[in-house]
Amino acid sequence: MESLDGLTTLMAKFDGDNPAAAIDEAFEAAVDAFVAELGRFDAIRLIEVARQRFLPLVPEGQAVVSAEAGAAYLELLALVALAARQEAAVAEALDVQEQEMSGFVEGVKGVLDEILHLSQLRSFAAVEPTDKLALVSLLIRGAEVWMRNQSYPEMAERTNLALLDGNADVRAALQAQLGFDATDALAVLNACHRLQEDGLNRRLQAMGGAIQVAMDSTAEGQRDDRLLEQARTSLTAMFEPDAHQSTVGIAEVVAHTGITAERVRAVVERFRLDLQEASPADVIDAFTTGKNPMRARPLIVCEGERLMLPHPALNVLAVRENLEEHLKTSRPAWDRYAKHRGDLLESRTREALARVLPGAEFRDAFEYYLPANDAEARTADPAKYTKRVEGDHLVVVDDVAIIVEDKAVALSALSRGGKATRIRSDLTGIITKAAEQSGRMRDAIERDGGLRIKGEGWVDLSLVREIHTIAVSLDDLSTVLTSTAELVRAGLLTPDNIPWTVSLHDLELISELVARPAEFLLYLRRRRDPDVTVMFYAPDELDLFLYFFEAGLWVEPDPAQVRAAYPFLPEPSTAELRRYKARERMILTSRTDALDSWWHSRGRDDESLVSAPKPTMVPSPLGPLIDELRSRNVAGWLSAGATLLSLASAAQHKMARNGDTLLDHPLPHGRGRSLTVPVTGGVDPAEGWMFVWATRPAGHDPDSTEKRLRDYLRVKKHQLGLPRGVVFLYDEATRNLVEVFYDGHVGPLDAALVPNLQTLRPASDLDRSFHMTAKRPLGEKKGTSRKR
Repeated sequence: MESLDGLTTLMAKFDGDNPAAAIDEAFEAAVDAFVAELGRFDAIRLIEVARQRFLPLVPEGQAVVSAEAGAAYLELLALVALAARQEAAVAEALDVQEQEMSGFVEGVKGVLDEILHLSQLRSFAAVEPTDKLALVSLLIRGAEVWMRNQSYPEMAERTNLALLDGNADVRAALQAQLGFDATDALAVLNACHRLQEDGLNRRLQAMGGAIQVAMDSTAEGQRDDRLLEQARTSLTAMFEPDAHQSTVGIAEVVAHTGITAERVRAVVERFRLDLQEASPADVIDAFTTGKNPMRARPLIVCEGERLMLPHPALNVLAVRENLEEHLKTSRPAWDRYAKHRGDLLESRTREALARVLPGAEFRDAFEYYLPANDAEARTADPAKYTKRVEGDHLVVVDDVAIIVEDKAVALSALSRGGKATRIRSDLTGIITKAAEQSGRMRDAIERDGGLRIKGEGWVDLSLVREIHTIAVSLDDLSTVLTSTAELVRAGLLTPDNIPWTVSLHDLELISELVARPAEFLLYLRRRRDPDVTVMFYAPDELDLFLYFFEAGLWVEPDPAQVRAAYPFLPEPSTAELRRYKARERMILTSRTDALDSWWHSRGRDDESLVSAPKPTMVPSPLGPLIDELRSRNVAGWLSAGATLLSLASAAQHKMARNGDTLLDHPLPHGRGRSLTVPVTGGVDPAEGWMFVWATRPAGHDPDSTEKRLRDYLRVKKHQLGLPRGVVFLYDEATRNLVEVFYDGHVGPLDAALVPNLQTLRPASDLDRSFHMTAKRPLGEKKGTSRKR
């Protein structure tokens, strides 16, 4: 939010006749001034001072998230300092006073902010007004400049090592061609950071010891100038160490990792930062346009085989991108890697989905048939289709089908640098194709009522009433994947075919956070709403998900479209229309603090440390009923549970009392009581539901009661045009929920049930409000409930 405020303030300064020229001039002036000031200092020493300023310092074993910490600032400062030293071709810095570097670094954040913000304004100014891909391009470029570790490093490390070293042939190719593998590379980079931390801790301890000795001597009245000088020197060495103290030697890395010196040197050579002859202006321009030289080569190699790593946030990413870059030079090795990469993504996606959809029926990596031409399409006979296509995952739970496409391809360096034509090409391969492939399977199921699958034959899916599509990316593309509305605007997605686009790591985390499957399905419904990313802006999928836990991620739909989806509803009220028109877009600031605390507290060896609680959804009063449906494995348990969970809190509290309310007020003469509630709220008729609470008096025949209720449910559903419904039947004698009857019938009524339509009150008599005090027989009192 501070960055947005600073950017907005800066924009106001260039409201002239030629803002683009003014921004360029200001940018060049800021860069020149920064380089002139920075060139006075030794690059390596300056980077170490900046490490202490921009990397959060915490006790070992603890994690901290700080708005003051910034990898982007440290990287840009390091790049400019190295380029300035290279350009000047001097081995020693000018005469610098003690603590002068610290003072410079302390105030440099504002300067770097100005440079980075001016570079963003330059990007804005260069955008063609007609370019529909402009904002997507700016989001990608902005993420490259500002964001690091879009996944938890431990998750990314697990994935990347499984990718590069999880296949024996790929690992052997790396070892043969480069002299090391991914595990070696990551160990060396991590060792550099850890050894630099050890050096910092040694200096800190030495400083503390020297100061204590000097203080003790002074307190005893024996002033010792030599001890005071040692204390002053230790203070300087702590905060402004020399180049040797700021770096580590290859021999130290060898000792720390146990990897041979030959392998360590091979890793160093592969990951060493090479600015070639780039000037400070060159590296600033590259960095601010998304072409970060440190992204794949973060290791600074100094004189005497000394090494420095500005920070560890790029380590895991650098290993993968650097080694993938090498594998592309060998077609056989790359083909093996690409296949392994796809297989890994498919297996991990299935594992994540199996956690949130226990008991689901999975089909993975299968082939099915579609019409090859118009003639085959006109036959509408799947047995005669001849076009065979692939599907990654089809997951079915009762009346819900989830179609998932995996995309293991990654954004290219050109895309990350903002090249529009390459962005469109890459995102088409990742997002558009996944949407098209999942969409054609959805269309086939809706058209034919099933699929003809190779090796399995006809799979009947005619009972499916709700279909969702997901596109899973191996790459972490948070800022793009959370901007569905912009992907539609850019033509990468169509409004009628919007999958939930999510990275593998975010899917895996969400699958660990979900407490009940109904939560996952409800999030899927909400997240695929095209209005969600119009009304909620978040740079991270987990911010959207945690806001869903917190407040539902509900977007007020257009009342006219709701009325079109459910014609039985009355005309929109003035309040509904006013509420819709008053919608305002919300910027979701970070919701992940609690998630970070839980993640970093998992698996602690120290039992004295209290583990942070896992983030959970706001408790639902309908939770026990939702869980009961699942435990009984009644038909429609998943979709019914998600619909109940979607209701506003007040409505949930009222519904949770429905059974008791009916049981507490039995009707005379042995008549059962009932309450019928149609649930609407979105603009998709497939998500409409009817819920009926009913009681069975003592002595009533269970079979006749079941038939009467099932007939009523089907007829009432038909009258209102709702695809699904359920009856919760309670026994008046025991007060127990004894039966749950589900109905997903669509289409014409059986002739025998048609006369029953005349016994129902007209749909137009439905009230807007949600009535919970009805004391009338079945079908005579009904209300509607809106989702929240």
